[in-house]
Amino acid sequence: MSFVCLDSSILVKLLTWEDGSEAAAELMDRVVESGQTVILPAFAWAEVGSVLRKKVRKKEITPEEAGEAWRMFRRLRIISYQDNEKVSGAAWEIAAKENLSTLYDAAYLAVAEVAAKDAGKVCEFWTADERLVNSLDGRKKYVRLLQNKKRL
Repeated sequence: MSFVCLDSSILVKLLTWEDGSEAAAELMDRVVESGQTVILPAFAWAEVGSVLRKKVRKKEITPEEAGEAWRMFRRLRIISYQDNEKVSGAAWEIAAKENLSTLYDAAYLAVAEVAAKDAGKVCEFWTADERLVNSLDGRKKYVRLLQNKKRL
């Protein structure tokens, strides 16, 4: 089985129309065509929902659009939520080693690293968060920035 980890920034781009949505859709098409499973930290559903609610409050989308996006997200059957001691332990270690201010980003990285170790092959982590990618300064070779078309 093959896995890919997608940051909530990419998932939201799939669910709403914003800068990078087209690239996110192309990425998801490739994931589906290759038969990969999208793996996420267990809290990712709440993070995606929170971003949708924030978009409503900021009047970027209507409540109806947010509701439809939420239903679409919940119907994605290729998602597997990861929550175990290996992930939480790895997230803490990654946050400390990479000097990340929160465990949120580290949890996504941990999900990708634990899956790669368990499967014996690379699990890419895709994000639209340029700040995160820059903070890692190339130390995590499996991290991919969505805006970088060369890596798609």
